[in-house]
Amino acid sequence: MELREYWGIIRRRWWLPVAVTLVALIASTAVGVRGAAAYKTDMRIAISTIPTPDPNATLYYDPTYYSNLDSEYLADDMSEFMTSRAFADEVQRELASAKQPDVDLATLMNATRTKKTHRFIDVTITTSTFEDGQAIAGSISRILNDPNHLAQYLKALTAYNTQMTVVTPPITHRANTVLGLISEIGLRTVIGLIVGVGAAFLVDYLDPSLRSRQETETLLQVPVLGEIPRTRRGVAA
Repeated sequence: MELREYWGIIRRRWWLPVAVTLVALIASTAVGVRGAAAYKTDMRIAISTIPTPDPNATLYYDPTYYSNLDSEYLADDMSEFMTSRAFADEVQRELASAKQPDVDLATLMNATRTKKTHRFIDVTITTSTFEDGQAIAGSISRILNDPNHLAQYLKALTAYNTQMTVVTPPITHRANTVLGLISEIGLRTVIGLIVGVGAAFLVDYLDPSLRSRQETETLLQVPVLGEIPRTRRGVAA
């Protein structure tokens, strides 16, 4: 098949690549601007255990070293707990009591991610709107700053004389830069164009119609003796 024949197929089915490309452009723009991962909220929490050596006892270890070690273990436990359903339920109740926007449990669990680095826990919350990210991060901050909640968690983990401090307040920003958003939309649009062109070739391949003299002669193996020309409106002359 020559290049002009490929071009002829695209010209006949031009509406298909155009339609798929437009759908890809609109969908990728909507997902990038208002999708589930449009915004990210970052915050950092520090965990520290206060050493409490007995002044009357003979020490064979460094209490500061072991308190730091305890803090790291506790950071491991808390980073897992903060992505659990139980903690998401706590956040949901706190949001309701603070008259903040209601967020379902599945969204809270899927949106919250933690990363532990020594005695720090980096929390990342991915949301579709700026307001949801701020609301969820604010709720987490209030829960961890509440002595009653904190005492309940630490008791469950058999941790005492421990402090949890939000050292980096929640900062909400777009999940992607403007340049990254444009490149992402452009890439998805190009993929849509390729899919549309492929669909045009597939539809043309499945179409049993004979559209040219060459196709007719190739299929029937007989020469064409005459053709009826068509006007620009597609009506026989």
